[in-house]
Amino acid sequence: NTNTGANNNNQQQTQQPQTVELVMGHPFSAQHPISQQILLPLAKELEEKSGGRIKLTIHAGGSVTSPATIREDVANGVIDIGWTLQGYTPGKYPITDVIELPFMYDSTPQAGYVLWNLYLQSPDFQKEYGDVKILGLWVTDPGELLTKKPVKKPEDLSGMRIRFSGPAIESMIKKFGGTPVGMSMPEVYDALQRGVIDGVANGPSVIKSYKLNEVIKYATKGLNCFYSAQVIFMNKKKWESLSPEDQKLLESLTGEVIYKKATQLYADAYDEGLKLAKDSKIEINEITPEQREVWKEKTKDIVKEWLDKVNQKGIPGQQILDLVEKLKKEYNEKNK
Repeated sequence: NTNTGANNNNQQQTQQPQTVELVMGHPFSAQHPISQQILLPLAKELEEKSGGRIKLTIHAGGSVTSPATIREDVANGVIDIGWTLQGYTPGKYPITDVIELPFMYDSTPQAGYVLWNLYLQSPDFQKEYGDVKILGLWVTDPGELLTKKPVKKPEDLSGMRIRFSGPAIESMIKKFGGTPVGMSMPEVYDALQRGVIDGVANGPSVIKSYKLNEVIKYATKGLNCFYSAQVIFMNKKKWESLSPEDQKLLESLTGEVIYKKATQLYADAYDEGLKLAKDSKIEINEITPEQREVWKEKTKDIVKEWLDKVNQKGIPGQQILDLVEKLKKEYNEKNK
């Protein structure tokens, strides 16, 4: 008779909705605003709205993955979900690099709108993320130069070692006359402190997220020279293993929702970073629109460099650029 008991038990088990364990990793600080204001609330909402069945565990600071391997780690199921900055792996995201092209966009919301809609409208862009499921795509605040020495014109960068993240930004620093140094954000504080680098090309949000107010003395404002893309993606098999209800729940809390939240968050973080800089007596050099043109002129070949690079890979570069221009106009029309 014990057998039938076991069978009954099994039947009850199968009717119980399944617990879903999701493991997420990323290379950034646990204090990062995206982590605090988007990821942790997402974990909480998933748990609450699934009646405690869906558990999202988040491992910060590169403890389970690295900037170099995160895409493979997610695609191969080492972790289920990852958040990264595409620029950390040059060459992997040639189309996404269009977002980092210098002096191409006016604001975080505009660049974010272009990125999100490229994903929705461009099959080539979708192919670039073919082995993962996208849960969020957004851009950072506008890139400025945060340095230990004053920077007012491109010549001031001569001989300065400037941290970059992404191929177009590397090229931009070279064209300004600086020496580009690649490293991930969590390494920057130490590198500035020890004099390994003289500054960073970053949005001012990092002044607060990474306490750079303790290690820089100067910041530009109004250079607005680039934006960096970030992404959250998920292992495809793990996504497909979710029930239709769970997929629906996850989709209702991610995608466009995350893109909009992150856009607002970076717009706010820009102001907060600059405020902290001022409060820390960091000298802010305002770059006028006329001065900005001088910097911009130095980078005019970078679009062509990008076009050549993607065309060689069989990607219709001009088509992508045309779509970018169309989306910029569309954004500007909607937000007059």
